[in-house]
Amino acid sequence: MLKLNKSGRDLSSGLTPEAFGLEDLARFGIAGGISVLAFDPIQSLLAAGTDNGRVYVFGQPGVEVEFDLCPGRPIIHLRIIKGIYLVTVDGNNNVTVLSLESRDVLSVFTPSAPVTAVESDPALDWMWLGLDNGLTIVYDVDRGGKTPYRISNLQRTALPRAPASPVVFLAIHPRSYQLMLVGYERCAVVYSMADDDMLLVLQYEVPAGAPGGDLHELPQQRSRFPLLTYGAWHPNGHHIVTAYDDGSFVFWDAKEGKLLQARTVEDTDVNIPRKTNHIIPTSPTSPTYSSRSNQIPVREPIYRLAWCCTTNPEDTSLIIAGGESSELPLRGMTYMDFGPTPAVKITSYAAMGEHYAQPRRQRIYPVPLGADPVDFIMLPRMSPFYAGNMDPLALVAILSSGELYSIEYPTGAALPVAQIFPPSLCWIQPRMTAVTVSAVRREQWVGMMAARKKSSLPPIIIGGAPARSRLRRFDMRNIIATGHSDGYVRLWDASHGEIEDSVVLDMSIADAIGRSVDVRVSHISFAGQMGEISAACETGEMVYFKYGLNRPGTPGETARRLEALNIGSDGRPAMIQHVSDRVDPSVKEGFLPIFVLNPQQGPITAIKNSDIGFLAVGYQFGSLAVVELRSMTLIYLETLASATGDINASSNHGSTSNKKFSVEKMVRSPSISSNSSGNSNNRRSATASGLPPIEVPTAIEFSLMALEGDSYSSIVLSVGTSLGRLLTFRVIPRRQSAPGNSGGQHVVQFVGATQLKSRVLAVIPFDTDYGVSAVASPTILGKLAQGIVINGAVVAVMADEARVIRLPKNKVSSRTFDDKVLVAGLSLLRQGDTLVLTCVTEAGYVRIYALPSLKELTHLSAQKYYDVRYAQRSLVSLNGDVLLGIGKNESALFNIWGKALAPKQVAGSGNATKDALYDVMKVQPPRPTISNLQWMSGVRYISPEDFDLLIGGPHRPRSQREMEEERARREQQRLAATQKIYHAPTASQPNRVASFFTGNASGSGGAGGSRSVGRGGAYGNMSDAVDERGEGLGYVQSQFAKLEEASSDYVKNLSDFLNEQKKSAATSYLKSKFF
Repeated sequence: MLKLNKSGRDLSSGLTPEAFGLEDLARFGIAGGISVLAFDPIQSLLAAGTDNGRVYVFGQPGVEVEFDLCPGRPIIHLRIIKGIYLVTVDGNNNVTVLSLESRDVLSVFTPSAPVTAVESDPALDWMWLGLDNGLTIVYDVDRGGKTPYRISNLQRTALPRAPASPVVFLAIHPRSYQLMLVGYERCAVVYSMADDDMLLVLQYEVPAGAPGGDLHELPQQRSRFPLLTYGAWHPNGHHIVTAYDDGSFVFWDAKEGKLLQARTVEDTDVNIPRKTNHIIPTSPTSPTYSSRSNQIPVREPIYRLAWCCTTNPEDTSLIIAGGESSELPLRGMTYMDFGPTPAVKITSYAAMGEHYAQPRRQRIYPVPLGADPVDFIMLPRMSPFYAGNMDPLALVAILSSGELYSIEYPTGAALPVAQIFPPSLCWIQPRMTAVTVSAVRREQWVGMMAARKKSSLPPIIIGGAPARSRLRRFDMRNIIATGHSDGYVRLWDASHGEIEDSVVLDMSIADAIGRSVDVRVSHISFAGQMGEISAACETGEMVYFKYGLNRPGTPGETARRLEALNIGSDGRPAMIQHVSDRVDPSVKEGFLPIFVLNPQQGPITAIKNSDIGFLAVGYQFGSLAVVELRSMTLIYLETLASATGDINASSNHGSTSNKKFSVEKMVRSPSISSNSSGNSNNRRSATASGLPPIEVPTAIEFSLMALEGDSYSSIVLSVGTSLGRLLTFRVIPRRQSAPGNSGGQHVVQFVGATQLKSRVLAVIPFDTDYGVSAVASPTILGKLAQGIVINGAVVAVMADEARVIRLPKNKVSSRTFDDKVLVAGLSLLRQGDTLVLTCVTEAGYVRIYALPSLKELTHLSAQKYYDVRYAQRSLVSLNGDVLLGIGKNESALFNIWGKALAPKQVAGSGNATKDALYDVMKVQPPRPTISNLQWMSGVRYISPEDFDLLIGGPHRPRSQREMEEERARREQQRLAATQKIYHAPTASQPNRVASFFTGNASGSGGAGGSRSVGRGGAYGNMSDAVDERGEGLGYVQSQFAKLEEASSDYVKNLSDFLNEQKKSAATSYLKSKFF
């Protein structure tokens, strides 16, 4: 329904429905949660599988390829083999082989039983698949087929009475690939594929009286066999470690199978019975009894472990995920540094067990609260061997929430995510909690990127080559700011590949506030032109950042900051606390924290950092705060009810209010209790008792325009509220004699209020004369002194209605929506006649409305990507870009000015992305092999060719690459032979050619004959030329003769063949008749 009270100039007259089209530009983030990771240090590529069947491969900035393999089902296993093959096992039990070179699916295989474990080697063509029935089969990744080789259920052979078990894990010997460690629930078996024999059977038994990994008494009274969960080889293959579901792990000698040490992350020798057990009693009266859950605590199973080493394979350490008490408030991964391994030949079993009982260093790598590490991978510097654990520089943990957490190795410090990982992975490290978009001048953004802090770590993910994208030449860049649950705010360019340097800038509100908990970012406002960011955390604090140089403070600056704290005589905390001294000294230039605003008015509901030096914040207790950023002074703090109450009262007497705010009055006001939590409870109880709900700000915007009846333009602050009101404030310079001067140069004056229909989602100002946005900008602000008058209006957008209002109360037009609006914003193609209101609706459409009439021009369907649960996270920018939330961790970038291009396809579904992944020039290093000492001690060596013959069998087909190479070789030989027949010159031809240019008729008339005497003179030269031409014609004639002879032979042979066929046919006919 459309209502129009006052018509103005049509600001959308230059547009027709044909001008619009939803162009799919890019994807940001990850579809779903991360379920598995794989890394190849040679190609420098990181692959990530998700819980909804997608695989992402990341390389250097701008390189990102997506494969949609199994929609709706998780990717369970993921491996990169030989740098070119990406192998996945999904929830449908399909083994899929992808080529990183062509980005095509090469083969798909479905085993007869569910796959429970996988193993591969970067230098081999094989992938071992452990199945649920206990069998292990081998898949030929290069040829794309199952091999005849298989490993039977070894537990059934070793322990016939044990229950049936799937294959729990597989691990290839780091130096001898013929040895495989096969893990089952009851035992681990060292198996020789060359000898087809079990060399060792490792079964862990905890006798009665031994604690094992149990934390309570009852299980310790009997003998027990913990279930196996994981296992790994020592980097040099000397020893084996196995992990169990009771949180214990055991070290074994790999040659004799001797148990060296059984321990947990806290205790050692847990397999030895004890007279006095240091355990947690079962009595509820015990002080160590769990009062939170009224249950006895248990130890977490060990989910995964990695046996790492430095460049020296004997210098080792262990990373363990799991094995901690379930009652610990903070979860993490355990790091144990064992140092150099003692010489195996001269060290006793007891001494070796003592080595693993006393690590050189041990620490906990904590992970964010509320999540447990369930898996992780190491990021090695160079070598892909030793299970990818040689000389790692970082580890990336997969949390139970589907997020990632990166840790620097071995220090345990949090990795600088923004400097290491691509933007899409930054969204889930940890999960994004707030997002906004702002326009920044291209030159300014390039300068910010150039001044960013460089990481001390070497580049990790630098593989591939980005494809050339269509560049959109805008002077203003759309910069996306994302807030995360760990307090980080990250900035990156939404162009995503349209510029050469795509990096991420970050800052932390946790460092500014001075704590690491309860720092989840709830709101962000980015003033791009001024280089200012205001970020709010969920507890109500707001941190203001400003881009600049990190200069040390002077005594005068310190005194000014102390004076501006506004601490009252009651000793209450300051509303504005300056925190510029908390800047990291290593940061020379960047976004620096300036102050923290905390008036103790509850969580923040809306925030706006303008480009003209003012900041407005709305709070859950119904308050509105305005900060003058130039003086860093709080110039306004008032509840909406009290701000509008006096003017309503005075309006009854026919007067106009010029109410101004005094900070000192508000600080002393009893309505702001020093106990904010108590105040919150009182307000909630008041609401529950039937009192009217508290009116809170929901949308805030600064604009420059002339209010209705004014002959000059002002700084206008528009505030939409939860009760459907639009409040208008004016920011004016302060008079020197104004009472309550708190140090600011401006005051905030309430002008009027307009009652709307429902909760206000957005307040959008625009210029009614020129058809551009009227959002406050420093350029226009500088022209106000010249007396310019900006005729403007605002669009107040609600879920079911939009109104164009000439402030403070004059309604121009309105429209009622049948399709509920979630997000709205202005879009502009050119100044004057292309200004429109763009709305993202609940039904999955992007609807376009003309201004100021609010007539619907067209609607564009985004239902293919739409998810209403995340669409409220969408954003609309002025250049027509729509950042649509399509998943929990994913957004899609569209542009409404496109030409309805087909959506960009992902690799493997028709139209693959053009980013190159595989680099043929990066050569795989040779695989480590056994040492001479190991060979002399009896370890068998088998060559790669013999091993391929053993696994693949004698009838293994040739690879596609080999066949292509052979085909190319034959083609080259054929072309060379053809060229030799038809283009080979005779013996005298080179001399004839030479004589043509030199004038000397030298050539060979026979075997070894020559003619080197010229005839001289003009007639002589002419005669020589005639002879040359005669010889050339003779050569051509001889070639035709050869061709005629070859044709004659062909016709003769064809005639003989036809005669033979006739005779054969006649003979067959006679035999059929008479015999």
